[in-house]
Amino acid sequence: MFMETASNHGYENRKNENPLLWVENKTQCETRFLHRELAGMVFLAIFAREVGASLNSQEVVLTAAKLLFDFFRYNLAVFSFPTECGGLTAFSPLDASGCRSSFLKAAEHFPKLEYREINGYRFLDLLSPIKGNEADNHPLVIELTDKSGTIVLYCGEGAMEKATQGILAGVAGSITNALKNAREHDKVKELSVRDSLTGLYNRRVLEEVLSIEESKRIPSSLAILIIDLDNFKAINDTFGHPAGDYVLSVVGKLLLDNSRKENIVARYGGEEFAVLLTNTGQDVAIHVAERLRNKISEQDFTFSGKKLRVTASIGVSHNDGKRIFSESLLARADQALYQAKRSGKNRVCFHEVALVARIPTKKSRQGKRNDTLQFGGAKVA
Repeated sequence: MFMETASNHGYENRKNENPLLWVENKTQCETRFLHRELAGMVFLAIFAREVGASLNSQEVVLTAAKLLFDFFRYNLAVFSFPTECGGLTAFSPLDASGCRSSFLKAAEHFPKLEYREINGYRFLDLLSPIKGNEADNHPLVIELTDKSGTIVLYCGEGAMEKATQGILAGVAGSITNALKNAREHDKVKELSVRDSLTGLYNRRVLEEVLSIEESKRIPSSLAILIIDLDNFKAINDTFGHPAGDYVLSVVGKLLLDNSRKENIVARYGGEEFAVLLTNTGQDVAIHVAERLRNKISEQDFTFSGKKLRVTASIGVSHNDGKRIFSESLLARADQALYQAKRSGKNRVCFHEVALVARIPTKKSRQGKRNDTLQFGGAKVA
C-alpha cells in the first residue's frame, strides 16, 4: 500500500547538487529507511508472537489494540469483526474532546459504533489520557486476509510513514491466524463442556461450578434440582431411540428457556437433568422445581400418529447458605429424587421433607381420550 523506494526520498532530484552533500544526504536517508524497516520487522515479530499467544478472541483483539497503539500511536482504533470474534469494538488513548472528534470521524463509516462503548486509555495500559489533535484523523485501513474483519486506525500523518504494505499485510495475517486459532479452540472447548444431544452443559461443568462455589469464603445460597423423566425406557421401547432423543432435546430446551441466565442447566446423565439455582432460598427452589415439573408435564409429543406426554420426578436440596461439600449437596438431591420416585413419581421432593408437592389428582391427569395407555408417569394417547 505504501511502498518505499529511493525516489520517495528525493535522491534523483539531488544528483545535480554538491556530490559530497548528495552522498551524505543519501546515506542519512538510507540509514533512516533501514532503521524504520528494522523497527517494522521487530514490531511484526512481537505482534505475531503476542496476539498468537492467546486462544481467546477478545484477548487477541485487546492485545492487538495495545501493540498497534505502541507502533502507530493512533487516536482511535475500530475493530469490526463477526460477533464470535468480538463484533464491533473500539479503543482510544485520547481525552474526552479528542476522542469525541475521532469518534465522529469513525461514525461516518461505522454507524453502529457507540461513543460510550469506546474502551479508554486504561485498556491500553496508559496512566492517563493523551490530548488529541483534531487534524490527526487519517484513516488507515487493515483488511484481514480471510475477509472476516476490518481494522481502521485513525492516526496522524507521522504514522502513515510506518504503514508499509509489508507491515499492514503482516498485521492482517497475524490477527487472522490468531482469531482462527481462537475460534477453533472455542469450538473444541464448547464440545468438551456441552452435551452433544441437548446442547446443555454436561455433568462435569456442573460439578466444577459447585466446586468453585464450595471454595468461596462466604458461601452463596444454592439449590440443586435433579430431574428424572419418569419411565423413560418405555418411550424408547415403544417408539425407538430417535423418539427418546427428541424428547430429551425438547425437555432440555424447555428447562433452559424457563431458567434464569445465571443458573446452570445441565444434562446429568441418561434421562436425568440438573439445575443449579444461585442466590435462591429454599422456598423459591421448591417453587421453581414445581413450575418446571408442570412445564414438562404440559409438553405435547407426537410419534407414529400417537400423542405422548411425559412427567418428571424432581429432587431438591439446599445448602441453607452454609458451606456444604458439593458431593453432599448432590447426594441430598439424589436422595430426594429417590423419595419422589418411591412416592409415586411425577412430584417434587425436598431433602429431609417427605413430600413437598403431591402428584396431581387422577382427574387432572386423565387425557381427553379413553384409550390412554399408562406408562407410569408417561402417557401415550
